[in-house]
Amino acid sequence: MKKTPSLRIFATAWSLREYPTKETEWSWEKKFAAVTAAAFDGIMSPPRPELAERGELDYWAMGSLGVGDDPAAYFDKAIGLGASHATIQICDVDTPLDEALGVAESVMAAARRAGISVTIETHRDTFTETPERTWALCDAYKRRTGEPLPVCFDHSHFAVVRHFAAPYWPKLNERPEVMARCGRMHLRPFNGHHCQIPATRDGKESAPEYLLWGDYVDAMFIWVQAHSTEAELVVCPELGNAAPAYGLSCFPDIWVDAQYVGSDLRRRWQKAAVL
Repeated sequence: MKKTPSLRIFATAWSLREYPTKETEWSWEKKFAAVTAAAFDGIMSPPRPELAERGELDYWAMGSLGVGDDPAAYFDKAIGLGASHATIQICDVDTPLDEALGVAESVMAAARRAGISVTIETHRDTFTETPERTWALCDAYKRRTGEPLPVCFDHSHFAVVRHFAAPYWPKLNERPEVMARCGRMHLRPFNGHHCQIPATRDGKESAPEYLLWGDYVDAMFIWVQAHSTEAELVVCPELGNAAPAYGLSCFPDIWVDAQYVGSDLRRRWQKAAVL
């Protein structure tokens, strides 16, 4: 009998960047305490020295690497801070496939030498900005190495690039064999025109657009529990606050929304398990 993956949920340090304001930004000690109190399993962030003081929180490293960059130096920093995993955005959007493939091979080889698991993220303004380029990289990597390329999906970017209308999941699960091996995802609420939308009106009541996104999550969670080859799915409700300012001035409190989404994802995962 197939075993259902477990779910782990990480906060992003981005939700707390310049929070509550740039002038009154919380200390890292207060940020870590808030993430812990909100029952997140860990924190996702690029490597930075302050993360050494995160306590019992697990650490999911993020980074960007392109042509000419040294992946080993990045992984040394991440592992030095106790990262359990690293997700990498590779190359610029206009990088030729052969060059992006070389970077992907270099990143994966450096990760193996360092002894850390790694995924390649689908992300705006990188080589994997569109589904077509992502599939081209996956296929080229498989032909070159004989191994599948591990992907961290952020479906918000695919949805915006294609201006998808709801329902989103049937259009986003275009390559189910890649999705089945996905053990990391960024789950920022989105629609077909905005890669970040408010989850709530006021921290309590779901925004109408969020409910449509929730339909995507429900369908995706049901599919993952039935088809995933991974032991766990690790996700991040990646609501950004400042620098870059995905959160607009008209949005509700980003950190409150991030906690709301984190709790809602656990509820939806449990609901999917009984369907």
